[in-house]
Amino acid sequence: MVRPHRGSTRGLRAQREDVMAIPTPDRTDIGSDVMTEGRAARSGAPSVDTRAAVPATISEEVEHVEDNDHHSDIQVLPTRSVEIKQLDEDEPDVMLMQCIKREPENDASTLASIQGSFIGPNMALKEFGQELKEGIDALAEIQSRGISHVANLPELVLVGDQSSGKSSLMSAIAGLSLPRSSGTCTRCPLHIRISRSPEWSCRVFLKEDYEFRPPIPGHPITIDDVTSSNKFPPWKPLPAQRRARHEFKTVRDRFDAEVLETILKCAQVAILNPSTATEWFVPKLEGEAPRSTRQQHLERVMEKAESSEAQFSPNTIDLEVKGPDLADLSFYDLPGVFITARRPEDRFLERVVKNLTCDYISRPNAIILWAVPMNQDAENSFAFKIIRDLKAVDRCVGVMTKADLLSQDPAANKNWIAMLEEGAHRTGLGYFVTSRQEGELEDQNKREEAFFNRTPGFDTNMNGTWPIAFDKFKERCGVDKLKAFLSLKLYEEFCKVIPEVKLKVNNRLHELIQQLEKYPAAPANAEMEIMRSLSQFSTRVKARFQDQQFMSLWDLEAAENFKKGILGLKPRFNVIEPNPSKRVVIDLVDSPPPASRKRPGQGTNNPVTPSKRPRGDPSSTAVKAEELTPGPGTPYSFPRSGSAIPFHLTPMIPGPPRSKDLKAVRSLIRRHAVPGRPHLVSNNVYEPLFTESARLWMYHLDVYIGKTFNLIEVEIMRILEASFPTLKSRAVYKESVEHMKEFITSHRDDLRTQLFMLYNLESKALFTKDEDTLQRNMASERKILERHRYHCRMAARNGVELGPIPKLEEMSDEDIAKEAAKMTKDSAMLGPDPYDQEVAVAAYVRGYYLTAANRFIDLVCIHFMSGLLPEMATMIEHHLDEKLGLGPRGATPDVLERLVSEGDDIARKRRDLRAEKERLDQALEIITDLQEHRRGTPRAINGQSEAPIGNGLTHLVSGANPDAPPRVDVRSPSHRSMAGSVTQYGDL
Repeated sequence: MVRPHRGSTRGLRAQREDVMAIPTPDRTDIGSDVMTEGRAARSGAPSVDTRAAVPATISEEVEHVEDNDHHSDIQVLPTRSVEIKQLDEDEPDVMLMQCIKREPENDASTLASIQGSFIGPNMALKEFGQELKEGIDALAEIQSRGISHVANLPELVLVGDQSSGKSSLMSAIAGLSLPRSSGTCTRCPLHIRISRSPEWSCRVFLKEDYEFRPPIPGHPITIDDVTSSNKFPPWKPLPAQRRARHEFKTVRDRFDAEVLETILKCAQVAILNPSTATEWFVPKLEGEAPRSTRQQHLERVMEKAESSEAQFSPNTIDLEVKGPDLADLSFYDLPGVFITARRPEDRFLERVVKNLTCDYISRPNAIILWAVPMNQDAENSFAFKIIRDLKAVDRCVGVMTKADLLSQDPAANKNWIAMLEEGAHRTGLGYFVTSRQEGELEDQNKREEAFFNRTPGFDTNMNGTWPIAFDKFKERCGVDKLKAFLSLKLYEEFCKVIPEVKLKVNNRLHELIQQLEKYPAAPANAEMEIMRSLSQFSTRVKARFQDQQFMSLWDLEAAENFKKGILGLKPRFNVIEPNPSKRVVIDLVDSPPPASRKRPGQGTNNPVTPSKRPRGDPSSTAVKAEELTPGPGTPYSFPRSGSAIPFHLTPMIPGPPRSKDLKAVRSLIRRHAVPGRPHLVSNNVYEPLFTESARLWMYHLDVYIGKTFNLIEVEIMRILEASFPTLKSRAVYKESVEHMKEFITSHRDDLRTQLFMLYNLESKALFTKDEDTLQRNMASERKILERHRYHCRMAARNGVELGPIPKLEEMSDEDIAKEAAKMTKDSAMLGPDPYDQEVAVAAYVRGYYLTAANRFIDLVCIHFMSGLLPEMATMIEHHLDEKLGLGPRGATPDVLERLVSEGDDIARKRRDLRAEKERLDQALEIITDLQEHRRGTPRAINGQSEAPIGNGLTHLVSGANPDAPPRVDVRSPSHRSMAGSVTQYGDL
């Protein structure tokens, strides 16, 4: 749809007339020995140009722009897909494109080759070529930073079987005479990055992503050692933080293939011998050392290659080459896959190389270049089988190599034609055809072009003639066409993932910053920082130990639970008078069981006799069995005597001792009675009834001590960490932690010893000088016992089952008074209690227990409040100074060096984190710079402000801004996937 701008009445036809036809230089008169600026010219072959054609489809909205002054500056853009056909050789090449009228450009660079494909003075394509270069360079730079563990980047991966012409193809794509001799970079991946630059340079890096772990002597690696979890024995993947990239050799001047071959050979030997310093393998070139020295060094390196530690390595050699004639590409060349190793002992390499190929092919953003020679059957390609198995066909572009060795039998060539027509061995990105031979690169280019053109009389040194049946695929013939396609495709994929990559890199950087905060660098004045931290620590601990919040927390978590546990062990007595016809067991407890609780087999009015006598005293006929419930620690059985319980044992949570009924108490009194002294109860009756409960205090005492010191340790360690914010990775903090743990343990043991002494004093004998408290407790307990006894006797007299006895604390004063009056009245009717002596004994035991238990609880807690805490607060001030070796005048140089040391693990951790952060920072900077540059700034042309137009793919998509200039689809016409609707790219 065409819409006029600012009310213009000019229609589509008038706008099309304004489209500028930009001619390119006439190439018909360029001889085979003529060189255009910066690159070799084509031969005189008249029919097929193997270089990439101009874009065949331009699909964008058209607008006509006129300003208010009706100036002649116009911007014309095509309104729909416009076919641009290549004109005859005797006519200028014409291309339709976005154009801005401007002053003539005299800069010779405007006539330079754009990616070896676009020739002409058009600024839009020139700037797109520059953007393409910058994008590919940025991608290669980011790849070299090793961020594959963070985000997947698009990459070109060249794979193929052995003898598939892969090495020649690699040189052709790189535009370099790369070494192709046997043994050069065939035992490790090679990452090649080529970039156009005014000056030549060559840099070789060794990228370490895997660590060498030598096999056990006498146990060589076998094919069984290669597994899914151990893909490249004897190499193991390094953590992302430890991966590194080291520069091996840099050449600043123009170099030849022999120099490059020497460097790459030495680099490969260095990778295969990781225990030897890399510097030992770096070769000296001409001008750096005498010829004899260079030769001797190379011979030593080759001797090392014959006995390398490893036969293969997944680590990568990075080759970065810049020069004026080069394309802008970045790709990986992998060792050729093979089915059968030459030696039986090398069979494991079959699987290792396959694993390496699978590893690269399976990367989701990898564009696979599959080299398939035309002198062999494509169906036998092991590499293509891997591509199919990994479901990477849609990301694959097939490259038919060795076209000059193609059979001249038309029937034999049907399969190749079917492949080009997508009828066989389909690949998602189609096929290209190449033909390379030995010789200089310029000669290879001329011979390839002449071969596909079938130039008569031209010495192609080929074995056959290119069949006419392949003429319909001429737009896919030649390395230049392939390179143009790969550059655009790679850049297209890069643009798509940029936003996601940037987000993932930012997220990972945030994680690294958080991790690095745990390992801060040493302060400038370490001694002052240490002293400040120690002083702050002791001050905070003192303040915390005196803090009311801390005291309340201790009381809630330790003291109160200890008190409840001790008081819960108060001796229990069954005050129901034993009756052989009614064996009803009711324990005298503070919370009687609810009325609905019945024993199995009991009715409301017909209690039954239990089928088994409860265990315990033989004289007891109605004793409720109290079972111990499982608790933390190691359970052990309590001894029946009052023997001490070891502190290191943690019993199960104990319940109170078994209830004693009145008959059992009477039996105990009689057993210890002195003849001739009736109604006198021996002291030997009271102590066993008390100590049976008191001996169970140890469990609750042990729990109390544990909770108390757990709370103390948590608080001290929290304060210690907060007081050493910049020293936590240093030895002073680690030593302080260990010293404080020892300090806490020492005080815990001291407190246990003191409390154990208290426990022994309380649990062995009855003693108190606090008669008033004892009398109050005895009176209170006797009142409770007599009240329960009254209800039991009344139920027995009336022949009814005893129901629940109301709690005094739940009764009103009026109800209590009524009950007391009734008890006085009924007591006269009931008469003296035959078990009055037994009830008195039970009241004394329970009263004394409360007196002793509360005294023990107070003493235990006061040891913490008034003993332990003040002592720890006093000692802690100078304890660390002494333990760390800090004297009154501070630290000696040796002590200070020890305290600020980190240890190898911490230093390595910080170094690895910083190295990864540096790589990601660099990658993020590259992405940010690329995005900012692509957004561009307005430029002044002929006094008018113009929106940036040259940013190539930046303007391929209309963004959120409706006033943004339209974008032109300049993707390669070499394949169907490059035509059609414009792809939406990331924000560059």
